[in-house]
Amino acid sequence: MKNNKHVTNLREFWEKEYESDKTPFDVHEPDSWVAELEKNGKLHGKIFDAGCGPGRTTIYLAQLGYDILGADISSHAIERAKLKTTGIDNPPNFIQADLCRLSGYDNCFDTVIDIGCFHSLFEEKLRNCYAATLHRICRKNAVLYLRAISDANNKGTHTSGFVLPSVNEEQIQNSFSSNGWQLIKLDHRLIELLGDGGQIKKSYCWFAEVEHNNM
Repeated sequence: MKNNKHVTNLREFWEKEYESDKTPFDVHEPDSWVAELEKNGKLHGKIFDAGCGPGRTTIYLAQLGYDILGADISSHAIERAKLKTTGIDNPPNFIQADLCRLSGYDNCFDTVIDIGCFHSLFEEKLRNCYAATLHRICRKNAVLYLRAISDANNKGTHTSGFVLPSVNEEQIQNSFSSNGWQLIKLDHRLIELLGDGGQIKKSYCWFAEVEHNNM
């Protein structure tokens, strides 16, 4: 599958997902991993929420006083996120963007949170382009906190027929190390994630801490 066709299909999938009111991860409570990062003082400076979806993490951190921008490939997700900010103090900004093609924002961010974007990119070229984009928009010594579905899980097919991919350690290492990042820490854990219908599903995930190197 060619890159441009793949990206189009990926956007079409997420647009369809966010047309529904039953998107499993559209909840108000912050993800426990993000809350832990915040509690442990891991987040600093201007934050970029990569693949923000309907704004769960972006809004949570904005309400704690962080300067954060949320970005997602789905316009429906961004519309839903913006609606949630109506009437709240310190509302964050959101943009609809393909993070493999994002322009502007050079040397802008100090922290990146990726709670599910990287593992949604099927092809090596897309993962490399994504890593390169994040490197460009981040300042020297910025830190990326990545959570990605592991290939240790049995791969299945989404109810819509769309296969949600997973990644392995080598793919994480190669994509970031070849695009100006240094892998500082990588853990592999079995955790509970929200699935279809709001059901809790145990899945193996990678947790990475990656540091921006000035090239």
